[in-house]
Amino acid sequence: MFEAVSNFTALRAGDLLSNQKQNIADYIKQVDSALKTGKALDTENANEMKSYLKELRKIQILHDKIQKSYKQTLYKSINDKNQDLFYSLLQFPLAFLKEDARLKKKVVGFYRATKNDRKSNSTRYLIELSQDLELDQSSYAYVNNMFKTVNKNQTVQEEKSLTDFKPNSLLDQPVQIISIRTKNGFDLYLENHAYYDVSIELKAVKLLNLSSSKPLPYIGSFPAQSRTKILHFSIKDTSKASSSQILYNSTMGRLNPNYDKDYLYALPFSRGKSYVLTQGFNSKYTHTGQSAYALDFKMDEGTKVHAMRDGIVVAVEDKHTEHGYSPAFANKSNYIVIQHEDGSMAMYGHLKPKGVKVKLGQQVYKHAFIGISGNTGYSSGPHLHVHISVLPNIHSGTTSIPFYFLSKQGKISSPVERSFYIAK
Repeated sequence: MFEAVSNFTALRAGDLLSNQKQNIADYIKQVDSALKTGKALDTENANEMKSYLKELRKIQILHDKIQKSYKQTLYKSINDKNQDLFYSLLQFPLAFLKEDARLKKKVVGFYRATKNDRKSNSTRYLIELSQDLELDQSSYAYVNNMFKTVNKNQTVQEEKSLTDFKPNSLLDQPVQIISIRTKNGFDLYLENHAYYDVSIELKAVKLLNLSSSKPLPYIGSFPAQSRTKILHFSIKDTSKASSSQILYNSTMGRLNPNYDKDYLYALPFSRGKSYVLTQGFNSKYTHTGQSAYALDFKMDEGTKVHAMRDGIVVAVEDKHTEHGYSPAFANKSNYIVIQHEDGSMAMYGHLKPKGVKVKLGQQVYKHAFIGISGNTGYSSGPHLHVHISVLPNIHSGTTSIPFYFLSKQGKISSPVERSFYIAK
């Protein structure tokens, strides 16, 4: 709050907020007085502390009035396409700009549309703000696609016979397709060694003197820890040579599941606790596109994370210790992914190093303690990221979906940013 003095002073001197001149003068005077009072304050004296806090509240009220006027003027400059006013205001940016998702996006958009018209070199802050927005958006794009592809253009393996199926979750390729010769052709089997459902697209790049029992390319979904016969290739003419080249891609998730749209999820923290929602659905900041229905809760490191719904733990990571506000940290996030019985999946991100308290394949129940919140990966501060996702089609990768959750305020279908929600 006190750090705004210099920019407020410059805005007043430049007559950019003419309707706030007196408020700015009063603000500067009161800040100076509060700083002197603070130095001599006896923190053991309850009356002095009470009086000082009242003084600070008055300053906060003035600060918020001036900031609101700045915000309104900045919006007006963008709506009126007034470049002179816009760039003058941004010579003295206020700290809240980086936190206001909607305004930040508007400011960057107007800057990008007009920067080629400007010869001024006073746009360093706008360049940084633009880069900041790009980094945030790429961060959430990464989080959303973290589990998109398991295998890409893998070649079908050939085996002479099938052994008993023993799932091996340590395989480099958790999804394998093998070919078994038969009297008049060969069968294809899919082995899913992962703890999650998978979907595949199988295509024949080369198919000579062979016919498939199912139309190609073939698309299908298969349960976790299973072996399934996919299809059969028959030799058309046994007197002639036959050959094939078959490729497949596999993706995490059950294809277009019939998920429960009305399920009432729990909040991802201890009952009775409350945390502020810093980003909600369609925040126009980083919760857009496939990541539109994600939630961010501001949460101190070391806070207990709880399951929002019953399910199976299908993916975990907790070895990372780093964090930073850069794409270089995008793959350094610790997380837990839980698959629900209807094919949807919950992701809990930015957990503490060694903060995963569940094991792969473990059945967990709603409200169960599963991990510890942290600040790992691409993160500007300690928080918990959660979203529910499904796989709508084989090529898109998983996408977040809207969901309801229960708090002490009741059923929440449209979470409000900057609101506190109490877990029930």
